[in-house]
Amino acid sequence: MSRKRFAHSGQAGGPAKARDALAKAYLRVFSGQDGEMVLADLAATTGYYRRPSYGEWMARTRTPNGFELHSALSNARAEVVQHIMGFLTLDEAQLAALEKAARAEG
Repeated sequence: MSRKRFAHSGQAGGPAKARDALAKAYLRVFSGQDGEMVLADLAATTGYYRRPSYGEWMARTRTPNGFELHSALSNARAEVVQHIMGFLTLDEAQLAALEKAARAEG
């Protein structure tokens, strides 16, 4: 049985070439209508634009217990979107459009 080998950025050459290849791959994946829709869904699903609020937590739970864990989980989930966005060159208008689309998804 043949095993598929996944492509990886290291195949492009040294660190600079690998980083460039990876940035171009992210741009290809997350550009166009489908890529934008997927990125908006990821931002909505991970809560990227809905960061934890201590005041809301206290109003809902009436105890600080668990907020630290809740906040850490939220930050970890948001890192996925932040990692992707680190490869994209989105201007202010695109970032605003992404946030609007993500809020519409959520």
